[in-house]
Amino acid sequence: MKKIISLLLVLMLFVSLAACGNKDNESVGESVSESASVSVPEQNEKASNRYNEDSEKWTKTHHFESKEKDGYIVKNGVSEYKILLPTLTTYTTFARDELVRFFKEATGVTLECVSDESISHTTDGKYISLGDTNAFKTSGLSVDKSSLGRDGVRILTKDNTVYIVGGADNGVLYGVYDFLKMNFGFEVYYKDCYDLDTGVKEVKLRDYNVTDISDIPWKARVGILQCETQDTDDYMFAYRMRTTDMLEDLMVPIHEELGNKGSASDRLHNSLFYLPAKQYKTEHPDFYSTQGEQLCYTAHGNEEEYETMVDICAQKVEQSLEWYPVTMNTVHIGIMDNWQSCQCDACKAFAASHNDAESAAVYKFVQKMARKVVDWMNLPENEEYKRDDLHFPFFAYQWTLKPPFEIKDDKVIIADDIVPDADLKIKPFNAFSSFDFGVRMDEPSNAEQIEYATQWAQYVSDGWSWTYGCFFNDYFCFYDPYSFYDDYYKWLYEQKYQFTFAQFHSRQRGADTGFYTLANYVTCKLTWNSSLSTADLIDDYFNAMYSDAAEAMKEVFYECRIWFAEAHEREGWGWSSNQLQPTTKTNLISLGFVNTLFNKLDKAYAAIEKYAKDEATYSKLKEHIDIEWLFPAKCAIGLYSNQYDVSEIKPKFKSLCNSLGITKVAENAPIESFLDTF
Repeated sequence: MKKIISLLLVLMLFVSLAACGNKDNESVGESVSESASVSVPEQNEKASNRYNEDSEKWTKTHHFESKEKDGYIVKNGVSEYKILLPTLTTYTTFARDELVRFFKEATGVTLECVSDESISHTTDGKYISLGDTNAFKTSGLSVDKSSLGRDGVRILTKDNTVYIVGGADNGVLYGVYDFLKMNFGFEVYYKDCYDLDTGVKEVKLRDYNVTDISDIPWKARVGILQCETQDTDDYMFAYRMRTTDMLEDLMVPIHEELGNKGSASDRLHNSLFYLPAKQYKTEHPDFYSTQGEQLCYTAHGNEEEYETMVDICAQKVEQSLEWYPVTMNTVHIGIMDNWQSCQCDACKAFAASHNDAESAAVYKFVQKMARKVVDWMNLPENEEYKRDDLHFPFFAYQWTLKPPFEIKDDKVIIADDIVPDADLKIKPFNAFSSFDFGVRMDEPSNAEQIEYATQWAQYVSDGWSWTYGCFFNDYFCFYDPYSFYDDYYKWLYEQKYQFTFAQFHSRQRGADTGFYTLANYVTCKLTWNSSLSTADLIDDYFNAMYSDAAEAMKEVFYECRIWFAEAHEREGWGWSSNQLQPTTKTNLISLGFVNTLFNKLDKAYAAIEKYAKDEATYSKLKEHIDIEWLFPAKCAIGLYSNQYDVSEIKPKFKSLCNSLGITKVAENAPIESFLDTF
């Protein structure tokens, strides 16, 4: 359906199209004179993005059944319903605030919040109950929380009350988002952009039977999901994307010095923090690899030194368990980054007897260390430091990626000296550095990585995953990981992986060019529900982020995808291409490509001119386009300054980087290292 609407109507309804930048929780139209009435061109009505309305897309763990009942939650713009709350925690506080805010934006109704202390379930009670309220406990309803995990949710109706119950309080918040989506089409794309129906005068009470459980239970928050301001939408962005885990909050730090909490520490590539060479190498040279950049996980065959290594490492863990909160339930031992393994005879022999896998010695070492730590933790005098769910991941990465066992007839064939100890939660943290993320996952170039990862999954059912998909030395350049990730999360879910860390521009802040805001959105959505369509997600994103400029911005996006595919084929790019810097090479980025991007971006800017009289709407749409303008602008400045009037491009580029809060031009290079060159 098409319609002619005035500028005032655009402003009043814009939140339902793409509610961008509603920073002060007011409708966009409230700041604009009611006398404004300027005709704008016809617009197509926005297509529904509600996957939950299509039962053919439901799965066992993403099931959104509901049927209309006789009553109403809102009727004629009025509601008798209240939000019922248990004792508040961080997540139930967020759940309350988000429900109040977006329910009001959608309907104009401010729901009253009441404590559950003296309220039991009754047939005539009219509540939206959040979490383990007394009303839920007396409703006769039951929820299997063990099946929900931490983030999963059930939404159920009993009589006139809607119950939103999570596996933990995290799930209550995510249940609120499900409730808002089912009723008002709520969907978040960026920290200043979300869909929400507005002007809703009637909301039917429904008989809900909803189950929504994350496919990957633990999801790392990186890059622009990291809050850098006190703005509510910035702060809540990661929560709305249901991606809130941080390795720093899960893993205990390992300190260089025993007894000194002030000494340097690390959580990831930390093996030389367990046993710093400056402290131990003189007296214990067998602790270290032949080249000295890694530990030797056999101590060069010296059994006495090997036991000493295990003892010191266990002590390092034990002191960290004493120093850090019990919520930190992960002890990681990670090989050092990008250094060769030990090539001593003992290491070679151990690998040869364990499927030619250098991971065998690492696994055995971690298991011996973990056994000592768990035995220490279980002593009565250490009760206060005990973690019932203590995990011991280790990097299965680079030279440790190959599993130390064989799979024959779907059975794991493993040597007796590394058979898993059922009492210990040891797992590989698979860091897939040799995947080619620029092609589909099932391409032949990725076969070996898939084989190894699948084998690990048969060995341990709750592995961790670390992936990539960008130019680490060129944060402004487009990289195409979309085809790869279209299949990846389905595969992770099938293999029962429990944690995912997609390291794109993990150190970028503020904004992220090269369509990495889109990459962030797509991967967050697929991590939660891998059955979603990547193509549908991309369409939804462009419609929300760019409104009338959506088609023009899709042209920019697909032009980038074509460039990447051609360069990948022509240059023979593989897994190591992530170290390239294309925006510094004229043979990789042509003047014609840059011209084409600028021309298509000009079409996008022109498409939003109709909103010029509404500063809030126009500035946000323009900012979304500006973010993607930065990629060709950097190429123009760095490669083709003689072909462009860079005296105009440079000030805009610098101003945008500053206003958007962009921090990096590459993983290890601050933005100033580029801005200071002009």
